[in-house]
Amino acid sequence: MPMYEFICGECETDFEKLVASAGAVASVECPSCGSKKVHKKLSVFAKAGATSPTSYSSGYSGGGHCCGGSCSCH
Repeated sequence: MPMYEFICGECETDFEKLVASAGAVASVECPSCGSKKVHKKLSVFAKAGATSPTSYSSGYSGGGHCCGGSCSCH
């Protein structure tokens, strides 16, 4: 089973969850508040030869929400 990273659109909790299949992602709930308004985060892969965390960029756009306020969860 793959493990995915999520962020809650309600309480902004980051969490990881083992998910049986890609279709099961829709049924994931936030472990903190129970909301189903969760968003799968983009995976981060290090570049070849990367020596520090600053040598790659993350899929998290910041701005106080999972997408910087540009998605429909706000």
